[in-house]
Amino acid sequence: MDLTNECVRVVLRDPLLNANVQIVGSSSLASSLDTTSTSSQSFPFTTGGRPPDTSLPAFKTEYHPKSGRPTRFYSYDEFRRPVQQQVFEKDEHPWRPFRSRADYDLASIAVDAQMSDSLVRRLLDLVKGVKSGEANVTFESVKNLRDACDTATTTFTPFELHDIVINYKGEDLHHEFYGRDMFDWALDLLENEALAPHFVWDAQRHYKYNGSDYVRFIDEPWSADRWWAIQEDLPKLGDHPAAPFAIVLYADKTRLSSAGNVQGYPVVARCANLPADIRNGKGSGGGYVVGWLPIVEDNSEEDGTLAYTTLERVLWHDSVRKLFENAQDSSKNGFFYEKCHDGIPRWLYFTILILSADYEEQTTMVLNRGAGGNHPCPVCLVPRKQQHDLSLRFPRRSEAETQAVVVQYNQADIDPAEKRRLGARLDELSIRPVNNIFWMLRYSDTANTISVDHLHNFHHGIYGKHQHPELLKILENTPNSRKDLGKFNSQKLIYHNRFSQQPRWRGFGHFESPSTTTFSDGNKFRDISKAILFCTYNILTPSYSPEGFKLLQLIASYLELDAYYSLEVHTEETLRAAWKEVGRFGTLLKEYIALALVAKSQGRNTKIKINWDFPKIHALIHFLNDVLQKGGSRHTSTRPNEGMHGPLKDSYENRSNGKDFAEQILRVDTHRLALLVIGERIQRQAEIKRLEALQDRVEHDDDVTAYETDNSWHVYLGSPQQPIAVQDVVSKRSQDSAFEDFELKLQDYINLRLFPNLGISLPTPLAIPETFQITEYYFFKVNYESYETWTTRTDYLRCNPSFYNHPRYDCVLAKLTPGTAGIARLVMPFDFTILFQDAEGAHPQTFSAALVQPYTAQPNVPADVGKIDDDLNFTRLKACPRADTTIISLDSVIRGALICPDFDRPDEYFVNAFVDGDMFLRMKGDWTRV
Repeated sequence: MDLTNECVRVVLRDPLLNANVQIVGSSSLASSLDTTSTSSQSFPFTTGGRPPDTSLPAFKTEYHPKSGRPTRFYSYDEFRRPVQQQVFEKDEHPWRPFRSRADYDLASIAVDAQMSDSLVRRLLDLVKGVKSGEANVTFESVKNLRDACDTATTTFTPFELHDIVINYKGEDLHHEFYGRDMFDWALDLLENEALAPHFVWDAQRHYKYNGSDYVRFIDEPWSADRWWAIQEDLPKLGDHPAAPFAIVLYADKTRLSSAGNVQGYPVVARCANLPADIRNGKGSGGGYVVGWLPIVEDNSEEDGTLAYTTLERVLWHDSVRKLFENAQDSSKNGFFYEKCHDGIPRWLYFTILILSADYEEQTTMVLNRGAGGNHPCPVCLVPRKQQHDLSLRFPRRSEAETQAVVVQYNQADIDPAEKRRLGARLDELSIRPVNNIFWMLRYSDTANTISVDHLHNFHHGIYGKHQHPELLKILENTPNSRKDLGKFNSQKLIYHNRFSQQPRWRGFGHFESPSTTTFSDGNKFRDISKAILFCTYNILTPSYSPEGFKLLQLIASYLELDAYYSLEVHTEETLRAAWKEVGRFGTLLKEYIALALVAKSQGRNTKIKINWDFPKIHALIHFLNDVLQKGGSRHTSTRPNEGMHGPLKDSYENRSNGKDFAEQILRVDTHRLALLVIGERIQRQAEIKRLEALQDRVEHDDDVTAYETDNSWHVYLGSPQQPIAVQDVVSKRSQDSAFEDFELKLQDYINLRLFPNLGISLPTPLAIPETFQITEYYFFKVNYESYETWTTRTDYLRCNPSFYNHPRYDCVLAKLTPGTAGIARLVMPFDFTILFQDAEGAHPQTFSAALVQPYTAQPNVPADVGKIDDDLNFTRLKACPRADTTIISLDSVIRGALICPDFDRPDEYFVNAFVDGDMFLRMKGDWTRV
């Protein structure tokens, strides 16, 4: 049998096909290799995979009875279909109020680049010098550009300057506060035509059918309990339903100057009625700076005193009160809005749904007395010395009681004895005698709105400030660490080397020496925590350091909790599992404290922490309630808000004179917002033109690929290399046993897997000549349906001998045999083309595949090794011999996988389940079945 090479890929010529290939059904030739369903795997949590085939609809949504909307049922595809985009009218001049598109572009460049006036002048001189008819730049001066930007901002609620006067020790102190009127800010959002289709008003309860019953799940805030409770309490006025206009409010100081001696204090607002991807994004539906708080000047003599700290709190609340003065009535009585996109007029009520802040800022918002108070928690009345005990529960703070005590305490004519009694009660509650601004807004009780912050409580807190430093202390002070070369002084070097040897993964930081570098970024601690166990599990063994290994167990439990809190969709099952893990963490913490006391008494680790009574550890009691009440952590996290600090710092450094900088920074911020909205308008018009052109191509039978028109593709190959003959592939990799018998493996793949899946039968196997050509790829993307959200996610995978000067061969989770999934390392993704000939002519078809090295799951290990694996929640893999590579279709790849080496046992690895929620949930189930 002869097989001839043509051009750059394999071609099966006519006589061969006509003689030996029987084509079963013409449609089989137009389809790719039969793909594995990546969404039908068995999984105990109902967040995973499509529901089983059933006559019942896959999803159910119940609306709050006051909405007047009936329960709806959805098929799987209907429920996850994106919001239908609004049809926008054509606009020939979307850049208005700028006089030309070029004027807008130039202004946008100047603002985004934080150009100084001198740089703008130079740019204008250059533009005028090369001016042509294609671009109509009309600016003649910096003032022209600034004035145009100012004009563009007139459609937005401006900042107003307020004089905040506070009497302190008989003297009136004046402070400047810049703020936007929050009622007008809300109208700005409501009138934005691009946002209108995305607003959600009514409380909902979502259910997914799991084969026997509908199980509730929570994703967005309106699917959680607090929204439902608020809508339950809202009055019904006439025939129109009522709904909350829900706000996420954030505030925190930030260093503006590179030297750190100048601070700013922005207040950021987001609308919780918008989906998280919009609300936390960088578009016009994202965060707005709505206030710039004054900062009390440092006074070394009074700093830290009760009076001075109270002054800071009074200034904060009196300033923020200015934001909501006009919204106060709308919070209590609502405001009528007729132009809701669904055509239903509503009464909308201002509500603070979420206060997003780190712990220090939370104490300012709630007005409790912080970590040193009798009851440090801003949510409940846990005693200071019982914060580490996660098995105990305490009463929640009562806004009604707090307000009553504070108001009575501040009465001018109060009896001294009564004032002392009330003062003692304030001490018991750990509350400062300050009128809280949030009392003026209904449904905004701070005990309900304050939220556990994922960034500061978990990544920068429990791990970054506590577990990570304790781990380094134990590493440095373990017995024999200075004389045992297998441990620390060389132990520290081993620890660093292991971090540098951790595989790279898109979105994860890569660290060379995490114990000698000081980090202040919670994102870095998050990434370190997800690799730390794989670098230390066989240094701090149970026999070598009991307290060290117990700390590793505690970190392993923390990682489980962190993964649960990171989920975007929560079900009853995931919440129950997470709550069980909270109990396990609490037990491990008590065991660790007991071992730490022993180590300290024996002089092994004299600096080890034994006091774990601090608010961030206690917050583990509350984070799951936050999920039930307000949705997942991405709604309450400070991470998207802190991301807004960067542009404010740039504005201070590049666009202010260092004096009266607040006004200058906010002017630039408003310019940026105005240009953003205009830019979105221009992009919408460009998209209209693109879709019209694409439709025209489709109507005229032009070649339009699925990759151009939608996101339905499964694998997209990139970074192609020069086509190469099979014989040359083998000769180039002669030192790599993975390529042994590559020709035979490819031949078997085509004959035994590819052709049968295409419905092609051959009387005799097809022989592959050495001149058979393939095209190798160094990169590919794989789309998969997330177990976490049921939406499409994308992994970027590399198979490159020199990716940024390092070899990188990623791993995949794939269908390796019928009905079985496994993990394999990519050796070489490639494709090839076959020309099929029939009576109607030639039909070329390209097939993508990959040479991979499989891994077996749960290899046999000694009992002590297995015990450590169980204690640290490890999933162990063993590499098949390098020569036992196999070829799989890229369509059988489910998603990417990150595995970390076992430094004690060659060719054995651990699955890193913490790369994302999908992998975490898959590893909780039977991930080897498809």
